[in-house]
Amino acid sequence: MTRRTILIIGGLILVGQLIIFSDYISPIQWGQIKIRGLACTCPDESVVNGQLYLKSITPDSLKKYDFDYSEIYVTKELSTKIDPMGVDYYIVTGKVIGKERVSPTDPWNPVVKIENWRAISLIKDWIIKILFFGQIVILLLATKGRKRVHNNVLTS
Repeated sequence: MTRRTILIIGGLILVGQLIIFSDYISPIQWGQIKIRGLACTCPDESVVNGQLYLKSITPDSLKKYDFDYSEIYVTKELSTKIDPMGVDYYIVTGKVIGKERVSPTDPWNPVVKIENWRAISLIKDWIIKILFFGQIVILLLATKGRKRVHNNVLTS
């Protein structure tokens, strides 16, 4: 197989996996927010992916405030039987409905009304990321040009 064929096939496989496993490896979450629970007296959840999406769904009436989109308050407590404290990863959809802050000197954080949510397995998250980036390394190594000599003819 030529390098070009390997790149095309490998690239298509990686793009397909990026679409299928977008909850785990996509750096951009559009239409949803990937969050992780916080166990403190601060905002409820830490935003892992989706800060840009959060900014886009913030109502114009709230955009005049200086928001910190890295942490949010939520209207629904997220937890599962495996994670009763709610500190695992979750994919949520919802709307920004207000603002809150811990103290008068802290920045504002958005309050998100959760419409739908689902838990993400932390183990599956890491396994998929390791396999995906491992495939990228293998693809790069497979396409790396090596000079070979066949019948006294130098090829690359």
